[in-house]
Amino acid sequence: MLNVVVVLVEPETPGNVGFAARVMANFGVSELRIAGRDLRTEPEAKVFSVHAIDVLESARVFTDLESALEDLEATWAATARAGRNHSVTRAVVPLEDLPNPLALEGKVGLVFGRESNGLTNEEIGLCDLAFTIPTSDQYSSLNLSHAVAVVLYDLFSRYAPKREKEFTEARAATRDERERVCMHFDAIIDHLNVKEHKKPIAKQVFRNLLGRAYMTGREVTTMTGVVRKLHEKLEESESDKN
Repeated sequence: MLNVVVVLVEPETPGNVGFAARVMANFGVSELRIAGRDLRTEPEAKVFSVHAIDVLESARVFTDLESALEDLEATWAATARAGRNHSVTRAVVPLEDLPNPLALEGKVGLVFGRESNGLTNEEIGLCDLAFTIPTSDQYSSLNLSHAVAVVLYDLFSRYAPKREKEFTEARAATRDERERVCMHFDAIIDHLNVKEHKKPIAKQVFRNLLGRAYMTGREVTTMTGVVRKLHEKLEESESDKN
């Protein structure tokens, strides 16, 4: 998401600046801007940025938010729920309604406020729109770096170009693979000393469990082998008795 810019307004904690740089790297965002005091050189910021130190060190620092936004095509301000202590006089859209930033030709700025009291109404007024992150009514305030992470994850998962599947990526089990396990399990149930009216229930419960669980093809293949061996042992045991 190379046209996305993260703008932090007067961040108060160096660690949050470092964490923000780190999460930006996680989601392919490389440009960080800070409006206010320069915290890039603080030891805590450097430590918490980990392998995203280049994002931190290349961040641009501005004296105020207006100058930080000057060359951006669109600016979206993150705010807490409207109607609280800092009433927002403009419409606030939920995070999931944000448009695709990659569809715009210029840079899109995501603006985040101070840890203590967020953005002022005047600062939000400098932006094109305000958005809010859905949270619990009991505690709606998010840590600064956590808010950056949630927003970037949401935009990345919805709009970032999809990567080709890697050969090492786990493949979900197919319906046929799951059905082979069920076939051997059904046979085991038929061999057990279980009341006839309970056998269909036991078989269905097993199918329900497989349906709810995310299982890879390898996992189901392994399970099929084990269940088949159990089935064979039961048949051998019955054959010996006869």
